[in-house]
Amino acid sequence: MEYSIRRSHRAQLMRLTVYPGGSVVVTAPASISSTSIEHFVRQKMRWILKKVQIFSRMEPVRLTGRQEYRQYYPEAKRVLIDRIEYWNQQFGFSYGRVSVKNHQSIWGSCSRRGNINLNYRLVFLPQELREYVVVHELCHLAEHNHSSEFWNLVGQALPNYRLLRKELKRYSSRGIPTH
Repeated sequence: MEYSIRRSHRAQLMRLTVYPGGSVVVTAPASISSTSIEHFVRQKMRWILKKVQIFSRMEPVRLTGRQEYRQYYPEAKRVLIDRIEYWNQQFGFSYGRVSVKNHQSIWGSCSRRGNINLNYRLVFLPQELREYVVVHELCHLAEHNHSSEFWNLVGQALPNYRLLRKELKRYSSRGIPTH
């Protein structure tokens, strides 16, 4: 089984990630030995093989660079802020800053201060998936977790959120890794 190792000074535990296209990355604390990493991968081999089989068929969002980020940023900001405002008419939440960023591994986030960050690559997704991410982050303004109350809020706006959530997993916020 071929895999890449990414050392991190911030990581506290080892983590496996399988990307669209089927590549496998182990993120490990900088202090963990290569032998421990190999043992971890062997223990998780059944899970890895199952995920590689699924993810090797997935469609990634095309990989874009900083130049394309600058090119698409104005449109992405306009579209995403419009969708935040549209959906927030239903909820009436109070939020802080809305930022459109060049995230490498997430579609969006919501801080405890009520700031919403969205990945500019959302404009490349099918519209219903973009709507799901926007609603998801807005609902974190009321529930900063993934409790049943949170999912009930999401379900009020998008009754088919389970299907959308599953469909979103077919896409990577980074595209196919180059390693």
